[in-house]
Amino acid sequence: MKKNMLTVLVLILCIVNLTLSAYIVFTVVPNAQRTDQLITKILQIIDLELESPNVEDTEAPTYDIANIENYTIDESKLTTNLAIGPDGKTHYAKITASLSINNADEDYKTLNPKVETMESKIVSIIKTNVSKYNNEELTSPETKEAIRAQVLEEVQTLFNSKFIVEVIVDYLIQ
Repeated sequence: MKKNMLTVLVLILCIVNLTLSAYIVFTVVPNAQRTDQLITKILQIIDLELESPNVEDTEAPTYDIANIENYTIDESKLTTNLAIGPDGKTHYAKITASLSINNADEDYKTLNPKVETMESKIVSIIKTNVSKYNNEELTSPETKEAIRAQVLEEVQTLFNSKFIVEVIVDYLIQ
């Protein structure tokens, strides 16, 4: 008799479990989906997108490698003191830098002659970004990439154009 009672109890629990599962599938899940859609619409209305909706911001720059020319900045102008590191000593960096210029860009003809005249400002941008770091921080590849990205952004802002597609910065720390 006890075994029959346990079997009936298990059967009742299975039916209750099945009923609650059906309730969840048919009532709670659709409500959660509708709530998610509502939140998505509200965020679109108030423009809180995490990703940029602009296509040009998300695409990689498109240029032909055959249209790239390099402009090397005079090395004698590119020596700077570094921030004092944990060792307490003064270090400096001998920097080599060049700009990769897209000669197929629409701004190339008007802005390329200005690159040479603006070289002192470009040198200042490079020195400022390198001198923020100490000798130990500059050995990190992440720091080197951060410097390149920041210099590129500032140079493109200086010329108000993206005809300069890359800045190559390398340094020797002493």
